[in-house]
Amino acid sequence: MRDLPFCSLTILYYFGINVVPMKQLTTHQDSVVPIKIPTTVTRKGQITIPAPFREALDIKEGDTITLSLQGEHVTLTPFTSTLAEGYQSIAPLPSPLSLKEIRRIAQEDHAEEIMRKG
Repeated sequence: MRDLPFCSLTILYYFGINVVPMKQLTTHQDSVVPIKIPTTVTRKGQITIPAPFREALDIKEGDTITLSLQGEHVTLTPFTSTLAEGYQSIAPLPSPLSLKEIRRIAQEDHAEEIMRKG
């Protein structure tokens, strides 16, 4: 067997880098890198929103949030509601009811509830 001189082998790998706009990776556009932090679901179905998420979205104790489900992806957004948004969001009754009509409806509903309970 012949002695081979010491040789070095260099292997170059080709790989591509895809740059994706941040708004496609996360709903919070001020972030630089998408954040993934595992959290555990409790018996009651509750989760803790990790501090970096709360800080990024300015979520405070008592705030209301919205969860949206698209396929297997959940989006969490702060819920903002103003009086202007809610104003006339429910259609008014076709015509105002008299006090007599309101009492009749309430009595009928109460009678139906008693019949259901038996």
